[in-house]
Amino acid sequence: MSQSAQPRWIPWVLYPAGDGIAQLILGEFNVVRLLALAFVGGLVYQAETPRWFRWLDQHRLSPQQAQRWPWHWLTQPHETQYRLNWLGRMLGSMSFFSPPWIMRHMLILKVSTTPWHDIALATVLPDLWMAACKSFLTNLPIGIVGNYIIQARLPLEYRFWGSICMSGIMGIAFALAYKFF
Repeated sequence: MSQSAQPRWIPWVLYPAGDGIAQLILGEFNVVRLLALAFVGGLVYQAETPRWFRWLDQHRLSPQQAQRWPWHWLTQPHETQYRLNWLGRMLGSMSFFSPPWIMRHMLILKVSTTPWHDIALATVLPDLWMAACKSFLTNLPIGIVGNYIIQARLPLEYRFWGSICMSGIMGIAFALAYKFF
């Protein structure tokens, strides 16, 4: 099953589903938030995530570049070039879903649940940055295991699906961390 053959409606449903479970855990429910995540999942995440996974899978270095690269242990020989091994792809995936990505996601949630006149970016952005960093670090063990499974065990055409499932799990983990820490 190639990525172009995957049903394009699935991210419109699965991204908000994971967040919906997180909302229920927190004892709240916001339809606008679910709609915002459906649009972002269907329009943005569905485009950028598979593109990043493809880049990680297809990125090639010449033997000279691989040896000069300080992290050459993240590569493996492939035909006449080197490509990222599973560890390189896993770290590349984690660098994508890092605090800036989490912060953007949280900003989407904030904008979708807060009246616009109540949002002061000068105070919201630093708060979101700290929350994103704490969320990233708190859920790092889940992120490492999940990204290992996605990058080392799943074929490229299923990595986006793995990422969607992991996003739902991470949404639930963020809600639990928020509730209990």
